[in-house]
Amino acid sequence: MQSSQVAWPVFFSYVGYAIFSILVAAAILEIGSGIVLSAYHSIRNGTAGGLTSPEYQGYPWAQAFWKEELLRRESSPKQGRYIPFLIWGERPWHGKYINVDESAMGSLRRTINPMNPACTEARRKVIWMFGGSTLFGVGVPDMETIPSNLSKELNSTGSGCFVILNAGVEGYLTNQELILLVESLKTGQRPDVVIFYDGVNDANAAVDPGIANAHLQFEFIKARMEGSFASKFDWLRNSHSLELARAIVARFRNGDSPASLPEVEQRAAAALDNYEANVRMVRSLGLAYNFEVFCFWQPSLATGGKPLTPFEQELQKDANSLQILRAVNEVAARRALQTGSFVFLGQIFDSVKEPLYIDHLMHVGPRGNQIVAKAIAKWMESHARN
Repeated sequence: MQSSQVAWPVFFSYVGYAIFSILVAAAILEIGSGIVLSAYHSIRNGTAGGLTSPEYQGYPWAQAFWKEELLRRESSPKQGRYIPFLIWGERPWHGKYINVDESAMGSLRRTINPMNPACTEARRKVIWMFGGSTLFGVGVPDMETIPSNLSKELNSTGSGCFVILNAGVEGYLTNQELILLVESLKTGQRPDVVIFYDGVNDANAAVDPGIANAHLQFEFIKARMEGSFASKFDWLRNSHSLELARAIVARFRNGDSPASLPEVEQRAAAALDNYEANVRMVRSLGLAYNFEVFCFWQPSLATGGKPLTPFEQELQKDANSLQILRAVNEVAARRALQTGSFVFLGQIFDSVKEPLYIDHLMHVGPRGNQIVAKAIAKWMESHARN
């Protein structure tokens, strides 16, 4: 009887010690994985530090900018700020290089608008620009976003009187941008011109989750909304340890499993069907509310013939399913010529030998944004109504 009484406390002490050891080991593994991942991202694609991309050479603000960008990312959850019907939106932020201001349209990245002081209210033209993270300006300060560069181009003659609002939101597809446009019009505001700049996120929807009109992190958000069993383990899915394991597997995997040709064609066609349906809706709103519409399909590592630098070649290897992304872009190029409903900019980097891309998510640095802004300005000047 006495030995039995002694055995149970000893047993529970061993169990407690084992549980404590497992928890400590898991904590050490998680912390270690976080450190390794931080170093890995900094070396591989620059999104954690940015400075590894040769695109930043010659820009004195680069190091200070990336310190601020890292602080901004660490302060916000991956899903951003909840917005009704849009699911998420940008969070306000104010710093030296990055500013996201509250407005009637939500939180908007600040655009630098160098207008002629002689411009009167009657002469001013308001441009709303919609897009994803590339338009928002991931990887560049306020002065180097596409909207800021476009404002510079359009207002450079001295007679330009354009005010551009950057309504780009990280992770948005045209479906969400269309809703944002509608919600903004409902506030009573009226633009003179609306510009949609898209392509990468709409193409990526054809890869993951493989549903043309699905938003970013579709399965993750769907599981949470439905309260599925899988959603109870979100903490594990978002752990550094599991992310590191996925990164290791991806590095040693010999490319993506090729999809069948019919499947690739079906996904590409569905992505463009969805995109063009959204473009038609935007144009219908333009007729109803009397604003001009310009839609542009952006360049990426999955299209065009840009001479890739060694850094960009490595980024291309990290891109998800280039087979499907290339197919989507090929369909986009054909349909842009056939329908004329949008402008395909997939080849505007073809003659640029210098590095432009900063990560495998197809974000570009200042030089890339400047080239895009010049192309948009040139098209607008030759096609805008008088």
